[in-house]
Amino acid sequence: MALSLPALLSNASEELAGGQTRSMQQVLIGLCLVWLAVLAEGRDGSVTSERLRRFPLDVPSLIAIRVLSLWLSPIVWMVTIASLLSLLPFLYARHPLLGILAALFLYAVTLGLGMSASALRVVCSTGAAVAVAAALGIAAVLVGLALVQHEWAAYLRAGLVMINPAALATTAAMATTPVDVAWPLGTLALAGAAVWRVLLWAFPRSLEAGATRSSVRRSRRAAWLPGRLGPLIRKEHRAVLRMPELWMGLLPVVVAVVYSFTALASPTLPLLAVALTCALNLNLTSNSFGLDRPAALTRYLILPIRGRDLLLAKNVGLAGALAMQVAPLLAVAAWQGGGGELVGALVVTGVSLLGHLAWGNIVSVFEPRRAEPYRFVQGPDPVTALINMALGAAPGMGVIVSRLSASPLVPVGIAAIVLGTIAWYYGSLRYAGASFERRVEIISRRLA
Repeated sequence: MALSLPALLSNASEELAGGQTRSMQQVLIGLCLVWLAVLAEGRDGSVTSERLRRFPLDVPSLIAIRVLSLWLSPIVWMVTIASLLSLLPFLYARHPLLGILAALFLYAVTLGLGMSASALRVVCSTGAAVAVAAALGIAAVLVGLALVQHEWAAYLRAGLVMINPAALATTAAMATTPVDVAWPLGTLALAGAAVWRVLLWAFPRSLEAGATRSSVRRSRRAAWLPGRLGPLIRKEHRAVLRMPELWMGLLPVVVAVVYSFTALASPTLPLLAVALTCALNLNLTSNSFGLDRPAALTRYLILPIRGRDLLLAKNVGLAGALAMQVAPLLAVAAWQGGGGELVGALVVTGVSLLGHLAWGNIVSVFEPRRAEPYRFVQGPDPVTALINMALGAAPGMGVIVSRLSASPLVPVGIAAIVLGTIAWYYGSLRYAGASFERRVEIISRRLA
């Protein structure tokens, strides 16, 4: 967006001078989404909840400290500069000051909304978060289905335009009557008051959630799975559900499910969506120890537990979460092509996941990065990310390409890919596990 921002601002200035607001609304919506993404991004320099609990201050003061700590990140400064530049086109509007005021208030409401959502994620239980995510996914599917139905599309677009928050700022800037000024500014004021009220309620509770959570309930749920690694798998599964990267993988799932009900449906689409879903979880597969702390790593050594068993438990916990994501795609594959397509989708899912986990285990041991629940994790360096993406996606894409071939050796090729991926994963598990036992002190220092 940074590269296209100057052109968008130029178009927005010309359109506002001519009475049009479409480009300006696109700029405002884009920057609001960027603000929400930045607020969810984990930053090492920000003031954490653990530190805030030590300050003997009232709730508004603690919120002010958290907001000011956001600007410890250079990324936030870049977004702030882009947001200030986005105000320049309003100089060509009918009411420049009203437009600038409304846009600034829109950004402030977005900031409060992001902080309120972050606090509510901490306060709510994992089950409630999963239920909300499922509800949003179902709503997205329904909206997508409505968009591809031509008789509904016009009405839906009209409804989406009416609830567009960026239209409030542009309406105030281009107002011709007092009502056109009072309506958007009043709506933004009411939205800001509601967001502030929710933030005042949720923020102090989010600070206390980590300290007051019942250990009895955790111990009662610990042995949900049988076997020696069952409690550890359950712990890792619950931990990964708190990472927002996991839920980003629902986007290709929703798109593939929606298109499966249209004339554009293709048997290959669910398979590609499976491979893309696994690829979008790159930060999870390549950072298995991100949520662990030095004390937890010490407990692993005291248990004692082998490094490969620990990585296996983490992989199984993540695989269970990913299985929940791709389940709709497997159902679509079975519905479109029967048992044959279902088996193909299962093979693509298995080799894609094993491929990403194989390289991800090695990266997790040699390049661990501290992660915080309910916050996005900074990804690895671009070279490592590209290598991880290429190596992880290679088995799944190889199976997909092989299925499109008419050669009689297709089953042999797919079998070779499956066996090679299993061997690759087993080798990486042993190598990364042994490396973890040697590097546990280094990993502890990086996660401190």
